[in-house]
Amino acid sequence: MSLAENRKPGRPKDPELEARRKAQILDTAARVFATYGFANTQVQTIANHLGVGNGTVYRYFPTKEQLFLSAVERGLKELEAEMDAVMAQPHTGADLIRAAVRTYLSFFNRRPELVELFIQERAAFPHHHRPLYFVTKDDEIECKHEAFFNRLVESGVIRPVPRDRFFAVIGDLLYGTIMTNLLTSRPADPEAQATDVLDVILNGLLAPKQETQ
Repeated sequence: MSLAENRKPGRPKDPELEARRKAQILDTAARVFATYGFANTQVQTIANHLGVGNGTVYRYFPTKEQLFLSAVERGLKELEAEMDAVMAQPHTGADLIRAAVRTYLSFFNRRPELVELFIQERAAFPHHHRPLYFVTKDDEIECKHEAFFNRLVESGVIRPVPRDRFFAVIGDLLYGTIMTNLLTSRPADPEAQATDVLDVILNGLLAPKQETQ
C-alpha cells in the first residue's frame, strides 16, 4: 500500500498500517541518507522518493535528526534480532563463533547502507553513537554477552580471557572488515571473509612449535 493513499476522515487509525508506513519511511530514509549524507539530505527529498508530501514524513518523525537517528536505531535492532536468533540456536563451541561471525558479516553485506549511516552518526552525533552489538554497555546486551561467552568457555573451545577483551577484539575486527568493504568498494563475499576471520581467530597465525629432536 502506498503512503500516498489517504485515510478517510474519522476513520480510526490502523496500527498495522501505521507501522508499515513508518517502516517504509525508515527504509527510504536510510537509503537516501546513505547516498547523500545527513547534512545534504532534505526531508523533502525523502518524501519525493516515497511519493508523498513532506508533511506525511513529519507526522511520523518531527525532525530530520529524529528521522536519521530512528533509521540508525532500526538498523541496530535488526542486527540485534539476527544475532539473537544465532544465540538462541543450540550451537556449541567453535560452531557458535562461526555462526555469529557469518551472520554479522552477511547482515552488512545485505545492508551496506547501514554501514554508511553508522559512519555519519559518528560524525554528526558523536555523543549519541552506539557501538555495534559486540561492544556495548547496554545492560541487556551485556547479559547476552555473558551467556554467549560462558558457553564458549564451558565448551573448552577458548581459554578464559577477560570477557570485555574478547568482545572488544572480535568487535573491532568485524567492524573493521565491514568498514573496509564500504570505504574501498571492494567486492565482498561474506562467507569467504567469515572463513578468513574465523581461521585467524580460532587457529591463530603462529605455526605449531616443532618437537625437539
